[in-house]
Amino acid sequence: MAKTESSKSRSILQLVKKLEGVEEAYIIYGAYDLLIKASFKTPEALSLFVVDTLRKVDGVRDTVTNVCAACD
Repeated sequence: MAKTESSKSRSILQLVKKLEGVEEAYIIYGAYDLLIKASFKTPEALSLFVVDTLRKVDGVRDTVTNVCAACD
């Protein structure tokens, strides 16, 4: 999930949807502004995405990452 500058939420959403690994992304209401579902083969790839890509998007103020414990 990501917190964004409110005036940039829609443009950030469109950019995030194009990033490698992102499967789905939505504007949400609540403590965070975007819900992002992404898939990576390794924890290192996830870390690179969050630290080196997502957090560097202009207008992204904060992120929180949750990892699926069991997926069917």
